[in-house]
Amino acid sequence: MANIVKLKRSGNANAAPVANSLEHGELAINYADGILFYKDASNTVISFNITDAIANSNLDTDVADLEVSVAMQTF
Repeated sequence: MANIVKLKRSGNANAAPVANSLEHGELAINYADGILFYKDASNTVISFNITDAIANSNLDTDVADLEVSVAMQTF
């Protein structure tokens, strides 16, 4: 049976997490804007615009067809 992984998330345009709301390496997503966030080792929230990244690449698949596997281990 598959495990469901839920990210911290917001559907409000221009919303971004603050550093104290994320653990180091924890992911958050703003699905209104298509922006993915994580907190790095220097306590800075880093963002990636995934909507633009997908639109500007030559992917042969839709986002709905992507599958993510999560290993339960720390590296």
